Amino acid sequence: MKRKNLIYMIITACPVALSMVLLFCLSAFISGTSVKAATQEPVATRLYAAYNGPAVKVGEKYDKSKLSVTIYYDMGGARNLEESEYTVSTDIVEKTGQNTILVMYRDLVTNFHITGRALTGINVSPKKYDYGLGNMPDCQDLYVTGTYSDGSVETIEDGFEIFPKALTSIGQHEVTVLYEGKQAKCSVYARNWTDVVAINATFNGEEIIADCPINKNDFTVMVVYSDMLSERITTFSMSTDMFHDSGTQSLTISYGGMSKTIQVNVIERYVVGMRAEYTGGDVLVGRKLRRDNLHVYLKYVDGGEAETTEYTLHSLKIGYIGDNLITVYYGDKFSADVTIKGVEVKKPDFDYASIGYADNGKQRVRIDTAIPKYLDKDSVTIKSLTNKSVKKAYRKLKLKEGSYIAFEYGFKNPDDELELPLTVRITIPEGFDPEHTFLYYCPNRKSILGRMNKKAVDSDTFEFTLFKAGTYMLVCSDELTENVEK
Repeated sequence: MKRKNLIYMIITACPVALSMVLLFCLSAFISGTSVKAATQEPVATRLYAAYNGPAVKVGEKYDKSKLSVTIYYDMGGARNLEESEYTVSTDIVEKTGQNTILVMYRDLVTNFHITGRALTGINVSPKKYDYGLGNMPDCQDLYVTGTYSDGSVETIEDGFEIFPKALTSIGQHEVTVLYEGKQAKCSVYARNWTDVVAINATFNGEEIIADCPINKNDFTVMVVYSDMLSERITTFSMSTDMFHDSGTQSLTISYGGMSKTIQVNVIERYVVGMRAEYTGGDVLVGRKLRRDNLHVYLKYVDGGEAETTEYTLHSLKIGYIGDNLITVYYGDKFSADVTIKGVEVKKPDFDYASIGYADNGKQRVRIDTAIPKYLDKDSVTIKSLTNKSVKKAYRKLKLKEGSYIAFEYGFKNPDDELELPLTVRITIPEGFDPEHTFLYYCPNRKSILGRMNKKAVDSDTFEFTLFKAGTYMLVCSDELTENVEK
């Protein structure tokens, strides 16, 4: 009872202190709750990559499925990255021996190593020694191996050339095999054959693709001679080397005076994929990429490629500094990505400029354009116009007196207009008062769209930024005034 009275006295005596204690407790409770409720996001602090595949031939792509990339976090734990989450400095093994390849994920960088191997030589031996006169061994009749810089040996199934193309005389012949700049030789024997009495031809593929050369390796042609010997023939002839129509087609195969006609299925050549590359280098942010530097290739069912201009893309403009991913579309089924680096706009460099002149018959103005160094210095064209041709535009200024010089500003290659806006320096002629001289854009030579902002370089030279090609008019009149940026 005494304790309760004591507590009551403290509460009634110190209401302010009690309020402060309660507020402190409540604040601590809320703060503690929010700390527990907030989850701290783990931060990636280290990147690790390892390639677990075999050595790769120089010039070929390595197998990315053999590459493992892992990130480690500051709070512990790790995660393997998907291929789409990181970028690599190259997809191709570029040299013999150790290749160091960078891996980048956000602001983290690491590397891994791949051994590049190069072909050092080839060896060839015949699987069959005797051939009928006029016949010739092909890739099925030869055993070809390649030796590599890492000491490995690999069987080469195809992709090599064989010379000569036929055995044209009886006796021993030297056969030469060429593969990736290396060569090897072996010997075979040509015997005299008797008359061909039977021929049979079989197509080993599923179909032939229209408008593509027929691959003779897809056929097995056997002949029987009058002495009852038989042989597979590689030097047979065909009634056509290419079909242009699809559907079931007849193909006649001939050798040694005998022929065999077989039916083959021909399908239209169709697109199975596409790829794109940009050869124009970095592009200033806000500028459009140059279409003539964008190369789009269609991949066909037969493994061939062909460049096309029949593609679409949503925007040509580069939007930000760094890698810009541009997607190119072909029809509604195929697309390909190309990465173009956007760079910030730099101060105009008039050490590399295209220089031109314009006059009105009495006075002459010099016009220097600061252009990118990948353009020729004569890429900008400036053509003088008569005062009469822009007289209607000049009248829009409603000046009582003045002088003007009109000119057409453009490019030899219309595609170079993508480089606009560009900065020009105009050196005004004698007799033009700098304070009262201005540059106007006249889109149709009959009206004035606007006056260009000018910046003084010296007493008679000004800088202007031109956003469009077309007609411009340099006008001097005491009636024109504006503050000039110094």
